[in-house]
Amino acid sequence: MILCRVFVPTSSYAQEKVPFVPSEKDYEVVFIREGQRVVIPCRGSLENLNVTLHTKYPNKELHPDGKDSWWDARTGFTVPSHLISYAGVVSCQTRIGNETFKSPLYIVAVVGYKIYNLSLTPVEVRLSVGERLVLSCLAHTELNVGIEFNWTHSGQALVSAQTISLSNTLIVENVTVDHTGEYTCTASSGQMEKSASAFLKVYEKPFIDIEEPWLKVWEVNVEDQKSTQIPVKYLAYPDPSFKWLKNGLPLKEDYRIKQRSDALIIRGVKEIDAGNYTIVLINKITKEEQRRSFQLLVNVPPKIIEKEVAVDTDVHPYGSSPTLRCTARGFPTPALIHWQWMSKEDCPEAFSEIPLKKCTGWRDITNSSGHNPVDRIVTDTDHAQKKIVSSLKIKKAEARALYRCMAANKVAEDSRIILFHVTRGLEVSMLPSNEPVEEDHVALRCRADKLIYGNLAWFRVANISKSEQLASVQPCRSLTLQPPSQSVLATQHGTNVTLELLLPNASRQDEGLYACQVQNIKTKERTCLLRRLSLRGLEAARVVNNLTDQKVNISATISLLCDVAGTPTPTVVWTKNNHTVVEGSGVILSQQNHVLTIQRVKKEDSGLYTCTACNSRGCDTSQAFLTTEGTEEKTNVELIVPIGSVVIAMFFWLLIVFVIRGRKRPNGGDLKAGYLSMILDSEDMPMDEQCERLTYDANKWEFPRERLKLGDPLGRGAFGQVVEAAAFGIEKASTCTTVAVKMLKEGATSSEYRALMSELKILIHIGHHLNVVNLLGACTRPGGPLMVIVEYCKHGNLSSYLKSKRGEYSPYKKWVSAEEDSTDDDHLTMEDLISYSFQVAKGMEFLSSRKCIHRDLAARNILLSENNVVKICDFGLARDVYKDPDYVRKGDARLPLKWMAPETIFDRVYTTQSDVWSFGVLLWEIFSLGASPYPGVCIDESFCRRLKEGTRMRPPEYATTEIYQTMLDCWLDRPTDRPTFAELVEHLGNLLQASAQQDGKDYIPLTVGEAEGPPVTLDPRSPNSRPQSGEILETQLHYDKPPTLGLSEQSEKCSRPLSVKMFEDIPVAHSSVMVSGHTDCGMGFSPEEVKGLNQLQLQIPPSFSQLLRCKSKESLASESSNQTSGYQSGYHSDDTDTPIYANEEVIMKHNMLKKPPPPSDKFNMEIRYSTPPV
Repeated sequence: MILCRVFVPTSSYAQEKVPFVPSEKDYEVVFIREGQRVVIPCRGSLENLNVTLHTKYPNKELHPDGKDSWWDARTGFTVPSHLISYAGVVSCQTRIGNETFKSPLYIVAVVGYKIYNLSLTPVEVRLSVGERLVLSCLAHTELNVGIEFNWTHSGQALVSAQTISLSNTLIVENVTVDHTGEYTCTASSGQMEKSASAFLKVYEKPFIDIEEPWLKVWEVNVEDQKSTQIPVKYLAYPDPSFKWLKNGLPLKEDYRIKQRSDALIIRGVKEIDAGNYTIVLINKITKEEQRRSFQLLVNVPPKIIEKEVAVDTDVHPYGSSPTLRCTARGFPTPALIHWQWMSKEDCPEAFSEIPLKKCTGWRDITNSSGHNPVDRIVTDTDHAQKKIVSSLKIKKAEARALYRCMAANKVAEDSRIILFHVTRGLEVSMLPSNEPVEEDHVALRCRADKLIYGNLAWFRVANISKSEQLASVQPCRSLTLQPPSQSVLATQHGTNVTLELLLPNASRQDEGLYACQVQNIKTKERTCLLRRLSLRGLEAARVVNNLTDQKVNISATISLLCDVAGTPTPTVVWTKNNHTVVEGSGVILSQQNHVLTIQRVKKEDSGLYTCTACNSRGCDTSQAFLTTEGTEEKTNVELIVPIGSVVIAMFFWLLIVFVIRGRKRPNGGDLKAGYLSMILDSEDMPMDEQCERLTYDANKWEFPRERLKLGDPLGRGAFGQVVEAAAFGIEKASTCTTVAVKMLKEGATSSEYRALMSELKILIHIGHHLNVVNLLGACTRPGGPLMVIVEYCKHGNLSSYLKSKRGEYSPYKKWVSAEEDSTDDDHLTMEDLISYSFQVAKGMEFLSSRKCIHRDLAARNILLSENNVVKICDFGLARDVYKDPDYVRKGDARLPLKWMAPETIFDRVYTTQSDVWSFGVLLWEIFSLGASPYPGVCIDESFCRRLKEGTRMRPPEYATTEIYQTMLDCWLDRPTDRPTFAELVEHLGNLLQASAQQDGKDYIPLTVGEAEGPPVTLDPRSPNSRPQSGEILETQLHYDKPPTLGLSEQSEKCSRPLSVKMFEDIPVAHSSVMVSGHTDCGMGFSPEEVKGLNQLQLQIPPSFSQLLRCKSKESLASESSNQTSGYQSGYHSDDTDTPIYANEEVIMKHNMLKKPPPPSDKFNMEIRYSTPPV
């Protein structure tokens, strides 16, 4: 059958009234696709109408062009889709005559084809046999897209669906094992197709299976920055429920702990997290359970508990037996606690609130020689509490020190530093003695430890009778206290504070009970220490038992006793036939001259003996006549014994002399550290004989021990020590002076005693000078230790002082007005440095005039006193050279090689000119503000060789050209070429005057004479310093010369070379390690190598001996670049206008005076000593 469509035109009325075919609906929907033509079905009842297409939203009119768009009465209006895809409603329109006709409205709907995404959920499905499978396939498309879904199972078509839907769901009831496999959903829009897959696993039954092996111990560190995750690997169907247990109890979850079935996550592990953990997995269908457990170990670094609860400073009474305790907790428990200690001298800053990191001299507790003896160490370990307790028992607390306990495990280590402070607590003493006499200058001294007590005050206790007895320590609230009318003097040193109540010319009115009130810093409790003052009445001296005449046989021994009484204690003097009896061979005065003993009485010992006792109230005498009997003929035995003793002694003496003369001259490695601070320069007399010939005047220098109060140690060495002390009446009768006391340690040998006694005699022989630490007195009488009393310098040694002032150095003084106090300026200036150098030169000039050689002139042996006065010293007994890095071991001795002249190193020759060399090194220390000489240079055999060859130190940072010129003068190779100390005094005086004039003031330094007169207090910085009346002054220095070394122009001494080699210019060659003692860089000198050094000087040409010494400023240049030396590259010499630079070779042609080396007898006046400095 053939169907034909016939177009039948309507009637004319219809043609005129309805040109478009009407629609049964009010509007129709027109679907359009992107990139295709769209037909709007506005068919017409007439042909050849002029039809246009109108759009709304937005309004637009489209005219057919016959190519892309046209109107046909049978189909409608054809137009490209992109022209109307934006429109909401379209319609056709035409005009017939004056009338406009419109077609029905058509709604434009855009139909898409893009599929953006296709998802199949769930992606992975696990089921057991008999369960239901549900898969949902969802397509995400653009608007108005029709989708067709197709399903496949393992590549085979499963479901065919022709309906268009945006989603499709696959449901399979009662799955079997055969349903296992991959399911694919394919979505198609006609122009685009996408697929998604899911996997189904069908198990025969539910199960749980935890994978093996299972790690049973987990180890982590406490507070680890990373989260700790402990995995649980298992297979199960269905997904099990779970729970975590800790030590058998449900684990509480907080913000740090996250619990999952497959892991336990702990963030920031803490010590409390350690324990036994259990994971429990439960099958939801069968209720089957599977468990696994593990132990979590949390490693905790050790921590010393006392650091949190105890103070850093432990205060212990002197002589007590305290116990220091350290308790360390950690996991694993530390195996042990290690103890170390450090003396206060090794770290003085520790007690000054300065960080302890600067102190590095820690020693093992087993090496506690010379300090607080250790009784025992007890260690107790408690593994359950994860702690270890170590107790260090001190046998006797004697001195301040630092103790450190250290605990460690495999995680970390911890330490605690304990400041071990020894205090004598509260102490009240009375001076000059515990039983003062009327008219004495009495001082009541209250001493307390400022770490414990404060607010000291003296009071007089009222309403207390003499018969009433009170305890020495009383609560102050129970006493009636009255302020005393006398003056008080407060002093403070170290950790002790002292308050003195001064009672000059004490009388009976001053008798009574006195109280020193102190306040405990922590408890604020006030305590009073009571001391009763009772004065002994004055009583004239009298002899209690008169002497009686005696008869004694020749060669016998007799003792005469002079028993005296009186107040003050009388002094006793013995005379024989009106001549004073002096102690000597066979004559002994003992018990403060009360007993006169005569041994081996001779005939001439007969006579009238008188005992005279005197005090301030009067004198008394007693006499006895001594008669001798018998003859002086000696028996054979009496002759044989002394003669035999003399012969044996002579034999051994001769044997020793021959042995000593037969041996080679001792080298530097065999020298032993001696005690004598300074050496007398004599021609050929041995040192011991020199000291034996020196005398000690006890009447002039002896000082009572009871008037000396020892304090804190200032220095400590292997055999001796120097302590601070208070001397009552050593300068004036009513004053208390701070002094320094040299004394031996306990157990000192007789040779060490003789050495200190020799030093005392040498100090007496030297005499008094402003710039030398002067002798004030001594305690030599039996009944106590030998003590040498010298001046105390409050600022300590110059080396440490300069280091402490490095941050306060300024080249010039600050200007102050006349009304301001210039002494408030604590800044260190160039004038101060020159002043220190000048004063040391003055002191050394004095010592050299007294035929004394110092042998260890260095900044550490220069003390700084009040008013910027420096004093030369050498506390040889107090310095332990085995611990001092400035002393290099050479054989069995420790020598300060950096300060020693070449002739001293190679020939063991000490002269005043070798002291001049050391003075040059001292200048380098001063103008580097305390730096160690030869920085960065290895002190070994190579150093000694290069020093002999003429290599010298570069100029220090703060030295001027004139100062460095002076150093080089002191370091000339030939000793006779070096300036004398007198020339150095004049030269440095000129520089000091020039420096002072830069500050706008005249500076005329005054010096004291060399006689043993009273000391002159001189402020080198003050223009107002003037001599006191009666003082003997040396010739004043004139400063009208240029600041150059003032040597005579006619002098024939040779000058140094114009180009100076410096240590920084030559690479340091490290020698092989030697077997003997160590130098500064681990090197040492064996006896053979010392011999090599002695031979080395024969191979070195005299680099300085052939150059003429210029008296003006010489031009200096380093062989390396100026940047290396830090010194001015060139300057004009006074002799020539040609500048000399470090980077060019300048040859100065002079007529040089060639002089032969000094003859062997040139040093005949020098002494070769067997004892080097310490």
